Amino acid sequence: MKKMTLLLPLLALGSVAEASNIRGSLGNFDAMNRTGEIVYGIEIELDDCHSKDVISTYPGNHYGYGKIREDLTDPAHPKTFVRYEQPVASGFQTGFTNFLPPNSAPSCYNLAQNVGCEHFGVHFAYGNTNPYSAVKYNWLVKDASGKVVVGPSLLISTPVFDFTPPIVGIPAQVVATIPAPVVPQPVVKEFGEPSWVKVIKTKTHKTRPLALGDLISDDHDGDNLPDWTNGEPDEVESEWHLLQTRNGASSKKTELTGKAEDMGENGDKVITRRYEFYAYAGPAASIDAEKGEAMCDAVGADGVSGLDVVDVTDAFGETQSFDCSSVAIVGEYLGAQMTEFLAATPFSMVDALQNGSVNGLFPQRPVANGGNTPYVVNVTTGALPNGLAIDSDTGVLSGVPSKVGVFNFTVSASDTDGTAASKAYTVKVTGPGDTDRDNDIDLNDLNTIKAKYGQVVSAGDPSDVNGDLRVNLADHRKAATLCTLPKCALVTPAP
Repeated sequence: MKKMTLLLPLLALGSVAEASNIRGSLGNFDAMNRTGEIVYGIEIELDDCHSKDVISTYPGNHYGYGKIREDLTDPAHPKTFVRYEQPVASGFQTGFTNFLPPNSAPSCYNLAQNVGCEHFGVHFAYGNTNPYSAVKYNWLVKDASGKVVVGPSLLISTPVFDFTPPIVGIPAQVVATIPAPVVPQPVVKEFGEPSWVKVIKTKTHKTRPLALGDLISDDHDGDNLPDWTNGEPDEVESEWHLLQTRNGASSKKTELTGKAEDMGENGDKVITRRYEFYAYAGPAASIDAEKGEAMCDAVGADGVSGLDVVDVTDAFGETQSFDCSSVAIVGEYLGAQMTEFLAATPFSMVDALQNGSVNGLFPQRPVANGGNTPYVVNVTTGALPNGLAIDSDTGVLSGVPSKVGVFNFTVSASDTDGTAASKAYTVKVTGPGDTDRDNDIDLNDLNTIKAKYGQVVSAGDPSDVNGDLRVNLADHRKAATLCTLPKCALVTPAP
């Protein structure tokens, strides 16, 4: 099957000019921490999505690669979560993000600093169906007990693309639509939380695909253009558009559809776009008290204040006039989404695979991507973690790890066109007995277990190797049988 990408989503190409609705890659996005508190990562929820539809995540932040898990509680509506969290600090991976002072918007790309801005990215691949029905973004915060939990929503969304394949004499075209961010409301009203979006597109397009890491606001390649533009000049397509979800109905505020873009006679042009998100700063008096609709939906020439006098329903059901031009309605910069769309994905191997836990389900993860399926995929050197296997036809890695360790292996693959690739991977597995979570069970772990003899511990404590919530000689003996280092395995615990 020929694959298609948004950064790099996949879709079968046809010869009939029928528009195909494509929910593609989230691309790469900058996120400003405007919460007023330190946050400890981010979680992206993908509704009606399987983990195998997520190809890779981008590690250029203070958390490293995002970790993927799948929730099949409702098999008819699966959910996949991409969680950026780093409990153990190491180098630039600090495991937290400071909050931004008001009216500041720093660069997200200097990891030596922690200034309140992070950069995240997710890459999708799929066949003829949309890989998700909704996307939700949330910061991770600590509750009163110090546990990291899902916190405030981010007012960021991801576009949907309508692609029309080329036919004789008519080039391929793609139309991008950005929906209103999905933000749960504490009080259910007809309209959700308002925010602004500014849309920037490139004027011309190239046939050179960008890697996920190239969809950034900075200029790392030195051509005096942001890297997301793919070396092409950009222009503002839509200066300001107010976005608000609407329950049970649609309106011009629920989404913004862009202009059709020519992808060339062969459909091989690469389309890149940037969506900038800003807070709605209008006062409560500018928002309909019954429906929750922001009535100041036009921005003045200064790019900050509103236009016109509007009618607003107050809390008593009375209609009041409000002068939008008298107040600022465009607030602080919240972040930006950079996306890429191309119709044919080159065959390649994924950049990295996430780590696992003993007896914890390893989410289905593709190792090969793009090109034409089926594939031929094999492990050529090293060994997979115990309990994991790769499907030779699809390149999907899955299973349940059964042993702690650091596993190095090389995967070689080819598609039906004969394009071949290979890549070396490292997957670390932790679990019971690995008390310091260094992916080895050694003398340090045995000594830690011995020091905790007699203690009652909570579920999941790595010192409780046999899972009875008590640490004793039985745990020490069990850990000794699981040792991953030779000298550790020679230890015989005294009775």
